[in-house]
Amino acid sequence: MCSVSWSISPTGYEIYFNRDEQITRAQALPPRVTELAGVKVMMPIDPVGQGSWISTNDAGLSLCLLNNYQGKMPPPPLTSRGLLLSRLAKHIDTAEVEKALIKVELQEFAPFILLAFDLDLGKQENPVRAFHWNGENLWIDGMHSPVFSSAVELADVSEYRHQAYQDMVADNMDQALHLAFHCHHHKEQLYKSVCMHRDDAQTVSFTHVSVTSTEQHMSYVAGSPCRYLTPSSLANNRLTLSKQTAMSVAS
Repeated sequence: MCSVSWSISPTGYEIYFNRDEQITRAQALPPRVTELAGVKVMMPIDPVGQGSWISTNDAGLSLCLLNNYQGKMPPPPLTSRGLLLSRLAKHIDTAEVEKALIKVELQEFAPFILLAFDLDLGKQENPVRAFHWNGENLWIDGMHSPVFSSAVELADVSEYRHQAYQDMVADNMDQALHLAFHCHHHKEQLYKSVCMHRDDAQTVSFTHVSVTSTEQHMSYVAGSPCRYLTPSSLANNRLTLSKQTAMSVAS
């Protein structure tokens, strides 16, 4: 269960990611900077699987991982899907990600959708590259903002959230509109909300990524966006990468 939206400009792109999880799952660790094969990478860490669901590196590549609940589960034992980002986040563009991913033994992983962003998006006006693993086959296509996953009534959830996106954001790149969308609630059926609330699960964090050729930023806000997501919370919980440095601007 997740909601991802994005905007693309000639100079870069921005990603907005609501992570939905079981309320009993351990709280994730906030983003940190690590180095993989000489590439600086920012990503939060899930202490359960030791992987992540979103990453950004200093080459301008970002990855977003969503569960594909409608796929077929391969036989156990399985490796945490989040560890795919640890393998792939070191690459410099989506072409390298594709070459690496097709060599992975995917039967080790539960179904997923992997979105890959790089700095060629704004230059070529291409859709975002999406890698779909349904537990049996891998296929690749292009996807447009937004993308959703849900274990409950995916068709109805997606239809509602897509309409909310069109009503609130559409083609507008205004960051404030994207933030409002990721805080949005259905008045009666909260499981359809972008900021999702169910008895057993809810939106547990929000991540914002901003990438240009010279700097990459990742802001992470733990907790439900409807309660904790504000411009100041983004500014106070931000990591920055550049070609020269990797530093935290959070206190």
